[in-house]
Amino acid sequence: MSNLISLEKGFAVVDADEPSYLENLRKEIFGLTRDIFKLPDSEPEAGLNNFHQTTQGMSLGELNKLRIELIQRITAECNVREVVFKAFEKNLRHLLGPDILAQKGTNLVLQPPGDPNPSELHRDAPANSPYELVVWVPLVNCYGTKAMYILDVDNTEKAFAHLDANPSDWDGFEKYAKSLSVTPPVAFGQALIFYTGCLHGSEINGENETRVSLNIRYKNLFSPSGLKNQLQFFSPLRISDVARLGSLLEARELQR
Repeated sequence: MSNLISLEKGFAVVDADEPSYLENLRKEIFGLTRDIFKLPDSEPEAGLNNFHQTTQGMSLGELNKLRIELIQRITAECNVREVVFKAFEKNLRHLLGPDILAQKGTNLVLQPPGDPNPSELHRDAPANSPYELVVWVPLVNCYGTKAMYILDVDNTEKAFAHLDANPSDWDGFEKYAKSLSVTPPVAFGQALIFYTGCLHGSEINGENETRVSLNIRYKNLFSPSGLKNQLQFFSPLRISDVARLGSLLEARELQR
């Protein structure tokens, strides 16, 4: 159990317990991507890294329409929340406990080189619960500007203290926050796991490959839900016997 991670700093890069879960998931997602976007490559690594070469001539509207179709098919056919959980189960159980909810939908990011719309500096809590974990899973090796930057807990607090002192200077806040950030390389077969209170974002992809990644959130059944409706965004993934029996008893009591 010595390979269990600590989130004392708010984030950690972790290897999959069983890489084959991610390998099979990537094959499934690449198959759908190749079908929808008519990619010429037959291998997932090359096909996803070179995604931008096929879509260069597409209009933004067409690209977005196909991307939405891809996300819908991935959500319906690939059971991402279960597969990602199994790939990192030891650490997720260690961090969250036995009673786990998983996000219902799947978030997929396709960021070609030079895409002018990277993820801006932000943190997820609030409105998300501060007791959630984000599991960011690249489907290709991510490094440099192809990866994402993140601030640890202490530096996130420093950045917000700077903003409190200069509340109208967002540009200064963003520049200062980025100076406190790190950009850990995350290879395929790994995940960046972080708590929702950490500031993070991405730069314009200056590498010559497309960034392709998934992100999904997990939380404990009994932890506070934040400002979002827990039943709308999450559903049970793993429930202990005690929680199951307790919920049955509560249901019976409500019916009396």
